[in-house]
Amino acid sequence: MRRKLSTIEQVLDGNVVYFVRLDGALSLDRLRFALSRVQGKHPALRALIREERDGLYYEENKAPEIPIRIVSRVSEDDYRHECQTELHTIFAYDQPQLRLVWLKSERESDLLLTTSHRICDGMSIFILVKEVLRSLHSDEELVPYEPPALRDMIGGHQPANPRAFRLKLFLMNVILRLIPSSRRTPENKEHHLEWKFDAALLAALKRRCKTEGVSLHAALAVTLERSLFAVLGRDRSPKWIDNPMDIRRGHFPALKNDTVFFAGGSFKLRIVEAQNVEFWARTRAVYEQMREQIEQEMQDISARFYLWEKLRSVTGTQIQTIVRMGDALKLNGSWNLFALSNLGNIVIDDGDSPFQVKDLRIYMHSFTFRTLCLVTYTLHGEMRFYCVADDKCLTHGQAAMLKQEFMNLLRLQVAQREDREAEISNVRTAAAKSF
Repeated sequence: MRRKLSTIEQVLDGNVVYFVRLDGALSLDRLRFALSRVQGKHPALRALIREERDGLYYEENKAPEIPIRIVSRVSEDDYRHECQTELHTIFAYDQPQLRLVWLKSERESDLLLTTSHRICDGMSIFILVKEVLRSLHSDEELVPYEPPALRDMIGGHQPANPRAFRLKLFLMNVILRLIPSSRRTPENKEHHLEWKFDAALLAALKRRCKTEGVSLHAALAVTLERSLFAVLGRDRSPKWIDNPMDIRRGHFPALKNDTVFFAGGSFKLRIVEAQNVEFWARTRAVYEQMREQIEQEMQDISARFYLWEKLRSVTGTQIQTIVRMGDALKLNGSWNLFALSNLGNIVIDDGDSPFQVKDLRIYMHSFTFRTLCLVTYTLHGEMRFYCVADDKCLTHGQAAMLKQEFMNLLRLQVAQREDREAEISNVRTAAAKSF
């Protein structure tokens, strides 16, 4: 059996690495057993990619076992070098789209699980990590499933105006056909920053969001919006915040058992200069926009997939031309988009496990389009932030300033709330004493 990669899968080309630090002794046999079980569950991990004249295809159930590379762990930071190696090593078509590096020591181990972004998004690879860790000590069955078909996403969608749709499709395909191929080597040079804030600050921020009737994601989006304006100004700031969303949650039943990436949707928030608008008033407005856009995205996604699959495929060399076109038009290196991906609260501890998860981190690299994004997640009560940016999108110095502005703004909002609560408490105490 073989299946042609969807248009979006063909365009995406990059690596995602999850770093997991474990306290506890591992055995190679059990590690191989765990990877075998996870591979047996997920069709995308058992498929190889074949390149043909009209694009890329999956050949199902042809992949060898998931490779393991063992490295002696000498210091706590050894994983950083190995992580860079994994990020920049392209997956060969004759290998499965998942591999593992084991940085081995007597008591503590670091695992680097790397996958191709075309089969896994951030949440998908987290699920794979959790299944691997569970299988290190449990024989609980992982039930295989059939890969979802494109018709599961498109359903019975048909264009409302077929004639207008055919004309639109024809013009778009003509434009795509005219894009020249670039022979220049990709110039993606990314850097990253990692930071976090503690459980006390996170709890205070959540309380404030609850009081204001907004989501934590809305507050983070407004914080990012204002930080970008403060650091880059109106002319150089990206124009949109792109927010990936998980379309598997009850909206597409055929995908509920599929934990690999299948071109999920996203909603976009227009970045506006609203520095004179009170922070929480702006956050409430953004929260309402989010709710409306998520609902609209769920209605539109079948039509979008229908269009994508009618479009001619774009080659990697054409993508390089598109990227350089963005440079020429001065579109911030990322076509005026800054992605904000919130993975939520990651619960990875297993009460039955002999291993303690001491740390978990995410790293990404794109071989095609330039990356500009902020990934957030909560682990062990702390909120973690991972910012990755290409130099042509955001310099390392600008990223450091963005981090500082971001954290100062969040602390200010929490401090204002705490000051107000303390003021109210003092007034009530004084009033009580006066009686």
